[in-house]
Amino acid sequence: MSQSLGRGLSILIELGDGPRNLDELAGRLGVHKTTVLRLLRTLEAERFVRRDENHRFHLGARLGALAALADAPGRPGARDVRAVAAPHLARLNAATGGAARLVTGPPALLGDLARAGAPGRYAAAPVRDAAGDVVAAVTVPDGGDLTGLLATADAISADYGRPAAAGPPG
Repeated sequence: MSQSLGRGLSILIELGDGPRNLDELAGRLGVHKTTVLRLLRTLEAERFVRRDENHRFHLGARLGALAALADAPGRPGARDVRAVAAPHLARLNAATGGAARLVTGPPALLGDLARAGAPGRYAAAPVRDAAGDVVAAVTVPDGGDLTGLLATADAISADYGRPAAAGPPG
């Protein structure tokens, strides 16, 4: 990997842990500030990073757009959270005789389910993607197996966040 590409990726990884200013990034990367600034300007021009009014750098919108494309339905190699979840839900339902379901929908609905996290009509646990965003929720009826619910949601999140296995060479 080229040194510049490696450093640029290191910047993105550092920003994944939170906003940083130029001095912090240069210190963490062990690289002179002028080198880091040159890389940041390139990343900023392409919207992979953005700078706020306090001169701190954040991950940019283009990263989210690329991530969404990676798993867009119908795109070759895309992963469907429902397909990833199916074997996990089947195991939970077989073990409990329950009615566990995967709920997908708008982020607000999923966020509400994830925040609820306690029994009511349904208990819910979030399924997260590799970025930590809630993409679905596993639900069980009130009185269902909460231990299995949480373990199942965690297992789906782990599998969904893991890159898909490569297919045969084409």
